[in-house]
Amino acid sequence: MSGDVVTAEGLTKRYRRSDRPAVDDVSFEIARGETIGLLGPNGAGKTTLIKMICGVTTPTSGRIRVFDADPVRQPVEAKSGIGAMHQSGPFDMMLPALDNLRIAARFRGLRWRDVQPWAFEVAEILGLADAMQRLCFQMSGGQRQRLQLVRALLTIPRLLILDEPSAGLDVAGRRQVERFVTWLREEHAVTILWTSHHIDELERNSQRVLVIDHGRVLRFAKPRELVEEFGSTHMLVTVEDAGASRAVAAWADAAGLTATATDSEVRIHGAKAREVLPELSRHCQDHGVEITGFSTAADSLEQVFLRMTEKQG
Repeated sequence: MSGDVVTAEGLTKRYRRSDRPAVDDVSFEIARGETIGLLGPNGAGKTTLIKMICGVTTPTSGRIRVFDADPVRQPVEAKSGIGAMHQSGPFDMMLPALDNLRIAARFRGLRWRDVQPWAFEVAEILGLADAMQRLCFQMSGGQRQRLQLVRALLTIPRLLILDEPSAGLDVAGRRQVERFVTWLREEHAVTILWTSHHIDELERNSQRVLVIDHGRVLRFAKPRELVEEFGSTHMLVTVEDAGASRAVAAWADAAGLTATATDSEVRIHGAKAREVLPELSRHCQDHGVEITGFSTAADSLEQVFLRMTEKQG
C-alpha cells in the first residue's frame, strides 16, 4: 500500500467538443501531512483535477489513487477521508448557520450530536461562535466563507481540499484561516491541497507548489526552488520624490538596465543590478538626486508564476 495520500500517473481528462485535454498526462504524488499549493491561470485544469481527486469526474485515461483507492470505483475508501471547501457551496440563506451545518452533517451520514462539539470548536476558532444562530443572509460574505470551512470540517479529514478559501476575506480573515489550516496540518497531520488566486498565501503556506497550465504540469517544487530557478534578484532604490525616481530610472535605462518606477521607489532588474550601485551613487551625488536607501530582493512566487505562464502562452 502506498504511503502517499494522492498519486496520479499519466492522468488525462478530455471533454467532448474541446480541442485539447483539460488535464493532459499529469503525474504527481502528495505525501501525508504536506500542504500543496495548486497554482495555474484560469482554465489551466485546476478544477478538473480537483474533481478527479474527489471522484466527481472520471479520467479519460491514466490512473489516480486517493488513500490507495480509486475515487470512482472505490468511492467509500477514497472519499471518506476527504473534506472539501469549494468556491461555490450554497447555503439555505433563510436558515441559521447552525441548521445549515446540521443539514450538511445529515447529508454526509453523520450524527449531529457526534460532530457538534468539534464543529463548535472550529466555529469559535474562526470567529463564528456568535453568528451560529444568525440567518445566513444576515451574515457577511466573509462569515459565510468561513462557515464554508466549518462545513468542510465537520470531521477531521485526512485530506482537506481548499478551493479559494480566502475569497471575500480581508487580510485579518485570511491570516486567521492560514493559522488554523497550519494547526490542522501540524496537530492532526492533515494533508492540504490548496488553490488560491492569492499567490502569497501559497508561498507562505505550501511545502511544494504544483504549477499547471494548459492542463500540463510545468513544475512541482518547493516555492524557494521555483524562485531560484525562474526568478531573479533586483535592486530596490527608495527615493525622496517623483523627480528623483524619474532620474534614477533614466540613468538605469541609459546603463542598459531594466527599471520599473513609482513616485517613491525604483526597481532595477538584472543579474548585474547590484554591481552598478557604486556608479549609481556617484551619479546621484553629482546631479543632486536625493536617494533615501538601497536594498536587494528576490522575485516573489507571483512574479515567477507570471513569468512561467507567459512563456507557455
